[in-house]
Amino acid sequence: MQEPQDRPVGHPGTDARPDTNVTSRIDRRLFLGGVGAATTAAMLANTSGTAYAAEEPAFAPLPAEMQPPASASLMALKTFSRIDGTPVYYWRGNRGNTTLRDWRCTPAFYDRLVVWIRDLRRLSEDGGFGNVKFLVSAGFYVNRSGQHGNGTAMDLDLVRWGGGRQSSPLDGHHAGDRTRRRRYLAVDATCRRRFRYVLDGWYNADHRDHIHADFGGLPTKCSKGSSSDTKFVQAMSNNFMGAGIAVDGIWGPQTEKWFNRARNRLSIEGNPHASIDSWRTMLARVARHGFRNEAF
Repeated sequence: MQEPQDRPVGHPGTDARPDTNVTSRIDRRLFLGGVGAATTAAMLANTSGTAYAAEEPAFAPLPAEMQPPASASLMALKTFSRIDGTPVYYWRGNRGNTTLRDWRCTPAFYDRLVVWIRDLRRLSEDGGFGNVKFLVSAGFYVNRSGQHGNGTAMDLDLVRWGGGRQSSPLDGHHAGDRTRRRRYLAVDATCRRRFRYVLDGWYNADHRDHIHADFGGLPTKCSKGSSSDTKFVQAMSNNFMGAGIAVDGIWGPQTEKWFNRARNRLSIEGNPHASIDSWRTMLARVARHGFRNEAF
């Protein structure tokens, strides 16, 4: 089965209209370096989705730390309430709230979010899920140092699909039953296809209630020296192959053995440590197994 590509087509899904007002494909270079990101952001501003007026009567402000200061250097941040038509809610302190928010990030990071959510839709639909109905986030731009302060990071709290199924880092689904763990790993894998640094519930206690994904350190490859990548591989091996290895972030002989076993079982060509395409293909196949709740 063909894996999602860097140049996604419009995706109507069940909760959004076809992208009739935008170009159906977006040049790959926009997502590798942010070149032309402002132009693409303007194109994507007209991507459509079902109006949620009945559920979302008004906008509400985010916490003060998510409001940019009156600085010329931050005027280029894009404001959005939906990603490619899918609403993004804020539940911290008010769970279940469906009031729209004015999130902010750079135009280039928003471009990457669009590619990511289209991956997520396509890969989860292959597992029999409905369209992504909404997302919940703990923040994008936050007025502090680091990737959040640059407007190039996302904290993902929850994904809800049509029909009611969900993956909820907010509720610690990385530590739930096997079905929830596999689904969590599927969402995790989609993030790793498009963002270099992804920190999840296995990474440390600070990320037990969200998945962090940021723009730093592109391109995306599997690094043996990355604790985040290594813990993902170890958790993947345990939950899809019953490896029973420690999730300690150390790439040792057991991790190497089970990683190579996963590569063989998933029919991965090339070297995911050196090839972007090999690693992204492997992550797509992990995601499909996770959404289908299937071992490999």
